[in-house]
Amino acid sequence: MNKYILVSLLSLLYLFSCQKSGIGKEKFELVTFSTEDNGLIEAAFFKASSKKAVIFAHGAVFNKESWYFLTEKFQQQNVSCLSVDFRGYGNSKSGSTNNKMYDILGAITWLKNNGFNDINIIGGSMGGAAVLSALEANQIPIDKVLLLAPAGGPPIKSTEIQKLFVVSKDEGLYNRVMDIYQKSSSPKGIEVYPGNTHAQHLFKTDFAEKLEKLILDFIGAA
Repeated sequence: MNKYILVSLLSLLYLFSCQKSGIGKEKFELVTFSTEDNGLIEAAFFKASSKKAVIFAHGAVFNKESWYFLTEKFQQQNVSCLSVDFRGYGNSKSGSTNNKMYDILGAITWLKNNGFNDINIIGGSMGGAAVLSALEANQIPIDKVLLLAPAGGPPIKSTEIQKLFVVSKDEGLYNRVMDIYQKSSSPKGIEVYPGNTHAQHLFKTDFAEKLEKLILDFIGAA
């Protein structure tokens, strides 16, 4: 099946799921921001009253809606969320390159320009790789980063960022994730689950509740 058809079908499924779970448009607003390479990115902004926020970066077969079950819970803890559709997904448009790190850099800048001074990032697979590349170029302070099996990217050299990696022991990216983790600077941690389930697909397994709690506890309430 064509990747973009699959993404569209997943979008419909997630929107239906959001409606069933009560996540309506009153919980968020759609915002757009430009990138350094002249891309145009759409994101869902879940506003809270504190100056703490989380950026969500999805995997290749997911989209911004795939994080809504978590964004609403963070919003209830007074943490704002910005769930991004990468270029080529939803209404987001590529710029002069197809480098998704610019989408993360644009999201960081958007939050900073809107007064947020405690910025955190959660990324899965493709999104995790984009986050790692963006952090190497980013100049704005980031508090915490949690990555679900990033599909490549450089290690995080900053000693200021608190880092948590999540991976399944038997998945194909295990060795690559471990290498990134080992080469990243402290403070850092890693959570390894049994099995071969990859990144955001872990939310479909028996580990979903444990993983959700891990994420909420790691980022913390405002």
